[in-house]
This record gives sequence, C-alpha cells and structure tokens, in this order.
Amino acid sequence: MAITDFTDWDLSDRGSKDAERHRGKIDDAIRKGVKDVISEESIITKRKGRKVRIPVRGLKDYRFVYGNKGKNGSAGAGSGEGKPGDIVGQKDKKDGGNKPGNKEGNDYMEAEVDIDYLIDIMFQDLGLPWIEEKTKIEKLVPVGWKFETISKKGVVSRIHKKRTFIETIKRTASYVGEIIRETNCTEDDAYIALSMAKDDINEAIDIIKEDRIDKDHEAHLIIDDDDLRFKQIEPDMTPHSNAVIIAMMDTSGSMTMNKKYLARSMLFWMVEFLKKTYDHVDIKFIQHTTTANIVDEDTFFHKGESGGTYCWTAIDKALYLIDTEYPIDEWNTYCVYISDGEDWEPPKTIPYIERLLKKKVNMFSYIEIDTEADEDMYGWRPENTLIKEIQRKWKFKVKTMEGTNFYRNDEEHLLLSIIRNKNHIWPALRHMLFEPKR
Repeated sequence: MAITDFTDWDLSDRGSKDAERHRGKIDDAIRKGVKDVISEESIITKRKGRKVRIPVRGLKDYRFVYGNKGKNGSAGAGSGEGKPGDIVGQKDKKDGGNKPGNKEGNDYMEAEVDIDYLIDIMFQDLGLPWIEEKTKIEKLVPVGWKFETISKKGVVSRIHKKRTFIETIKRTASYVGEIIRETNCTEDDAYIALSMAKDDINEAIDIIKEDRIDKDHEAHLIIDDDDLRFKQIEPDMTPHSNAVIIAMMDTSGSMTMNKKYLARSMLFWMVEFLKKTYDHVDIKFIQHTTTANIVDEDTFFHKGESGGTYCWTAIDKALYLIDTEYPIDEWNTYCVYISDGEDWEPPKTIPYIERLLKKKVNMFSYIEIDTEADEDMYGWRPENTLIKEIQRKWKFKVKTMEGTNFYRNDEEHLLLSIIRNKNHIWPALRHMLFEPKR
C-alpha cells in the first residue's frame, strides 16, 4: 500500500479566507437590506437565541453549469462551438416572445443567523441618546478580579515577588548602614559579613570586629519572613449609571392587527438592542386602553386588548414609576410610547407629557402609527390625533425620510416619529437610538 505524505495545506487557508470574504458579503447585504430584515415577521416572533433564516438579495449560490450555447439558441452536446460568456439554457427572445418564464428572476440566497448577530451588525452605531452620569447612586458591577491590595500575610501562591524583593533590599541596606556605623568598615565588607551571619546583624558586627571576615565569600540577599508581601484578591467593581426604559403601547380597539404588528416590531428591536448592549438597564412595560397597567415582557408583546383610548393613562403610569421606583436624580430615564394617536382626550394628555418633560427625563419618544390601509378599512381617521396636539405645543426640527416625517426637539429631549408602513421601522429606530456628538 502506498502512503502519500502531503504537506502543502495552502488550499485550506484559501478556503478559510474565501469563507471569511463570503461572510463579509453577507454582512454587507444584510446592512443594505436592513429595512426588509428588521420588519420580517418570522424574526420578530422568534425567541432570543434562536437562529432565523433571512433572504439575502444580491448574492447567489455557486453552481456548476455544463455545456455551451449554440447558434440556434439551444444548448447541449453536439450543438457546436460556443463563445466565452454564453449563457446556458436560455432561448432567443424571438423564440420565446413575451410568454411567462422567458426572463431571469431575481436570485437570492438565504442565510441562517442568530438574532444577536443581526443586532451586532445592524445597530453597531446606535445607542441611548443624552445619557448622563448619575453620580448620586450608581450600581457597582463586578467585572472580574484584581490584586491591588498588598498585605504581610497570605498564601504562598499569592506572593508578590517584586514587592517582596524590594522589601528585602530595603531591609538589607538598612542593616548594612548600621554595620558600617558600628565598625567603620567598607560597604563590601558589611555585605559579606551580613551574608556570612545569615542576616544576624549582631553576629555580622562581631565578625568584622574579630577580623573573621572571609573575603572570598560571595555575598547574597536573604529573604526574611518579615519581607514577604502577598497579593490580596478582591472583586473588581466598576460603577454603572442607572438607566431605565419605560416602554408604553396603546392596545385599544383602534389599534388593528397591522398597527399592533408595526408597534410591536418597533419595540421588539428596541428592547432586544437594549438588553444586548446595556447589561444593567431596567425595562418596564406599560399597556393601556382607557386604563393603563404595568405588565411583563411576554404579556406586552403577545397579549392583545380592545376598548377605548385614553393616552394620558400610560403617561400617568410612567410618572408613577418614576416617583416610586426610579427617581430622576438617580436614574437615566427613557420613555417610549407608541399609539395610533386616536386619543379620546388629546388635550388632557398634553399636561401629562408636560409633567414628564419637566422632570427632565433623558428622552421622551412618541411614535404614531398612521396606516392608509386601516383608514380605508374604517373609512375615517380623526383629524386631531395626538401627534398634532404635541406639534401645536412644542417646536420641532423636521426631517423627511422614506416618505414620512421625524421630529426632534433637543431642548426638551422630545422625539416624534410617524410610521406608515414597515419600511419606516428602521429609520424610526435610528431617529430614536442615536449617540449625539459630545
């Protein structure tokens, strides 16, 4: 049996580089198609940690193609010589006419990725705006272990060699100085005598006085028990400014399935991003119709309700949380509220928003869902929606993107967005989660 010794593994390195390059192309394709990816319903319904399959347009699976295109438009064995660049399997336009199937479709491939991976590549330049250092009370968060404290007692495995050696040198130098003062000898003789006496200073002095010094003796340092220094292990804590996100959502009867889907999509990505990016951020969830309730995350994203709409009830519940659990002078506070704006008492809601802003929250972001499909369904939409009431009260810088408007008031830290379809979810997130230049 013949044995072949193969040592050139260059091809495997090329394969790794090709795979890495392909992954880079997938990342770029996801970023370019982020509006489609972020509104994909199959992703939003997945639990965290689950892998999802997403369409990545612009990339094709590699495949082998056999044969050449002949002069008559057919392909296959015996059809004659072909030319470089000929495409296999297509007929001339004159043969196919305008019948279905005579044109190439838009090929795409599916990539299987984790939700955390999507967040990494899509939200890498986003963050909580207007965040402040809340120095009155901060969370001390363990980030590892440190050896900053030095003591004279400890276990052998934690001896600090450098500090021990320094202490030995200092003590020996002190002994040598004392020997020189007592005997008026040279520094070299003092070191030799101290070494011969095994660090007994009185014995070293006697050796010199009695002229018993051995000039051939090689002096060396002796580490005494009092010289030993030990590292003390303790948790390494770092201060983290407290931050809380209060997410509010209208679940009344006017919030149709389509509106609730857009609202939950928006809040789903915000929550997933915050949980991954900030390890120590509290997130509270509020649902409301004519009354508001604090609920858990699962209820917030999956339970539907019906009934009338009092938007002020959600703001009132947020104020209650701030007053009872999250004092403004101790917490960075971010309030995000999504509704279709069909408020039964919009003039009453404005004073509640004023109270919230007067507390100097880091941000209040209101997102209004305004879908034409739902207007057609009901045949009407109230003219005086909540966002119009807010615009009458405060002034904003307006930015138009993707056929919708985004409003910003830097003085009050007040942000408004209008979402008309799923393509507006991504720009609304970028409008809300930005890191202003310091």
